[in-house]
Amino acid sequence: MKKYIPRFASISFLVLAFSYLLFRACLYSSELADAVNGTASFGIRYLFARLSHFLPFSFFELLVILSPVILVLLIVFFIKRGTDRVRRVRFIVSLLAIISLVFTSYLYTLAVGYHTTPIAEKIGVEDSSDISTDQLYITVNTVVDEINALAENIALTDGETRMPYLVDELSEKLVTAYDSFLSEYPIFNNYSSRVKPIYFSTVMSDFRISGIYTFFTGEANVNVEYPDYCLPFVSAHEMAHQRGISRENEANFVAFLVAIGSDDEYIRYSGYLNIYEYLASALYRADSELYYAARDRLSETAIADMRASNEVYKRHKDSILGKINERLNDAYLKANGTDGVVSYNYVVRLTVGYYEKMNNE
Repeated sequence: MKKYIPRFASISFLVLAFSYLLFRACLYSSELADAVNGTASFGIRYLFARLSHFLPFSFFELLVILSPVILVLLIVFFIKRGTDRVRRVRFIVSLLAIISLVFTSYLYTLAVGYHTTPIAEKIGVEDSSDISTDQLYITVNTVVDEINALAENIALTDGETRMPYLVDELSEKLVTAYDSFLSEYPIFNNYSSRVKPIYFSTVMSDFRISGIYTFFTGEANVNVEYPDYCLPFVSAHEMAHQRGISRENEANFVAFLVAIGSDDEYIRYSGYLNIYEYLASALYRADSELYYAARDRLSETAIADMRASNEVYKRHKDSILGKINERLNDAYLKANGTDGVVSYNYVVRLTVGYYEKMNNE
C-alpha cells in the first residue's frame, strides 16, 4: 500500500484528520474555537497573507484565469504516467493530498471562526432582536448627521465622489485604522496586509460580489467597478475576514467600527454611508414614512453616490451568475451555522446596539 501513497500525502491526510476532529470539538466550545482562531488559525492566515503581499495583483484572480491551463496540464501529466498503475495512482493520491491541505487551511482560516464567541459579547454590545422602530429611526438619523458633516468636504466628480488615493494607500490607512480599533477592542491580532483590486471586476459584478477573501491565497480582493465610496468599507470587511472574523454580519460591523475610527475623512464617510444603506433598508421595511423623513435629510452628495452604485447594480441585476451565486452563498452560510444571506442584516441589530451603548455611557 505504501507504494501507492507518497509520504507527504500520508502526512497531509493525517493533518486533515486531526484538524477536522479539532474543528468538530470547536462546534461544542466557543472558548476552544476562540483559542484556535487566535493561535493556529491566525498563524495560517498571517502566513498566507504575507506570502501574497508582495504581489501587486490578485494571485487568486490569476489562478482563476489560468485554471483551464492548469486543468489541461494535469490531464497531460496524468496521461504521461502511461499505463503504469502505481504512477497513476500516486499522481491521483498526490492531487487528493493537495486538496486535503486546501480543505485543512479552510477549516482553520474560516470554518473555526464561525463558531467563536459572538462579537457582540466581545465588545459589550447588546445584540437584541427586539429593536423598536424608534430606536432604528434614531440610529439612522445619527448616521445621517455624520454623513452630512463629512460630505461637506467631499466633492462630486462625474456624479460620484472619488477616493483621493490609490488602493495601496487605502490598505495602509485601513491597517492603521485597525490598530486604532484594536487599541479599544483587543479581540484579534492585526498585521500589515494589502487589498487587491480585481482587474475583471465586471465579472465579479455579474456574480453580485463586491469583495471576497480567498483563504488559500490570504488575499482581501475587492470589486472596483462599484463607486469609490464602497471601496474602504468593502476592503475593511474583507480585511476583517483576513483577521479571523468569519461571520458576514460581524465582518460588516467590524468594517463599520474600523472605518468610522479612521483618521481619514473619506474612509469615515464610506463607513457611515455603507452602514446607512443597511439601516435605511431595515427602516423602510419597518416604516416607510420614517425612512423618507430620514432620507430627505441626507446630503445630495451621498444620494449621488448611492445612485451611482445602483446604476452598477442595474447593469448586472439580471445576470444568471448572480442568481446562482446567491443560492450557493446562502447554502454556504447555512452550512456554517448562520441563517444564510439574511445574516447580513444582523449588522443592523449590532449597529443599533452599539449606539444604544454609546448613548448610555
